[in-house]
Amino acid sequence: MATRIHGGLRTPLWDAARITQHIAKGAIYQTLDETAREELASIDDLNAKVVVALTDPKPLDICMPVLDAVLAAQYYEVLEALRPPRELAVYEPCVGASCPVIRAVEAYSGGKGSHLTINLNRKLREQLQRKIAPIAMPIRIIEDNAQTALRHLSPGSFDVACFHHAVNDILQTAVSEPRGMDTTAVDWFPNERQMIEWLAEDAVAGRLEQRGKPELMQIIGDAVRLVRPGGYLVLDHFNWCRFIGVDWFPWDLFYNLIPMTRQWIAEGDLPLTEIPLEGADPQWWLALQVGRT
Repeated sequence: MATRIHGGLRTPLWDAARITQHIAKGAIYQTLDETAREELASIDDLNAKVVVALTDPKPLDICMPVLDAVLAAQYYEVLEALRPPRELAVYEPCVGASCPVIRAVEAYSGGKGSHLTINLNRKLREQLQRKIAPIAMPIRIIEDNAQTALRHLSPGSFDVACFHHAVNDILQTAVSEPRGMDTTAVDWFPNERQMIEWLAEDAVAGRLEQRGKPELMQIIGDAVRLVRPGGYLVLDHFNWCRFIGVDWFPWDLFYNLIPMTRQWIAEGDLPLTEIPLEGADPQWWLALQVGRT
């Protein structure tokens, strides 16, 4: 069972008081720009809001500045539990405009690591570039579909591959492109409902085996090749309580994205072993160690 090691003490991941310390003055705080630091400093009862941000599915009364920092702190503690090299190289397909993994790698490595993403959507890439401007470590963004990863990158180049809230994006792209949506140029969030509705339609019709699963499993398989033996894949997905009972939202599908992905991986022949993370709910998180092929 993988646990976080702190000062020789083995403890479960994501104690709320410890996460609050990470984001209020600790490792994650050091990666934030002045605006983000000021936002956190102005929040009353920060620890209570951290508790809410650590809840899955995410409650309605979430505080976004806290959530963004907490997600980074969660990945930071996952890295501390798995113990890859401090000067690690991280591959993150389909990062979109989110940067919790980037902040976590910066914190874990003390700025000596590196991060590379293959990012398809141009508007999200532009948003990401603005967010990561203060980060010191090397960050490379390849503008392409993650299915082309091995055209750009060499096997065994990375220590960890992270899929932060990426499973749904990969599936949504897979079902939307054949329907004529240009997911490279489209403004992602205003169009995401349509993507999700198409994904739900294909899931109900039993078509994900033909369109969705192959694309996701190729990207995961490529990540396995890109990560050195002994390295890790980490996948997470969270949902929002506000979507429970919403007519158009496929709650059951999104609630089960990580378990579904776990099953698909188990049905394949990839050299992966699941690593339990104490304190991380397997409904929302999946950590895998890469073996030798």
